[in-house]
Amino acid sequence: MPEIKKIIWSLESSRKVTSIKEYLYNEWTEEEVKYFIKRLMHFEKLVTQHPEIFPVSKKSPNLRKAVITKYQSVIYEIDHNTIKVHTILDHRQKN
Repeated sequence: MPEIKKIIWSLESSRKVTSIKEYLYNEWTEEEVKYFIKRLMHFEKLVTQHPEIFPVSKKSPNLRKAVITKYQSVIYEIDHNTIKVHTILDHRQKN
C-alpha cells in the first residue's frame, strides 16, 4: 500500500460537514460539535496511516465506510496515494 499523501474532501462531503455542524449547534451543544470535529481529525490521521483499516462496501468494492461516531460515517475510497472522501452520513438526519 503506497503512503497516503493527501485527503481530498468532495464538495458533497464538505457540505455535509457544514450541515452536520449546523445541526449539532442547533439541536445539541457546542461540545457535540467539538467532539464531531475531533472525530473527523482522528479519522484523517488514522486513514492516512492505515488506509485499509475500514471495511470495504459490499455494494461498491472501491468504497470503504468508516464509522467515526455512533451517529456519523465517512464514505471514502483509496486512489493511489490519495484518500477521496465522497460523503458523510449522519444517521440522525435525513441525508
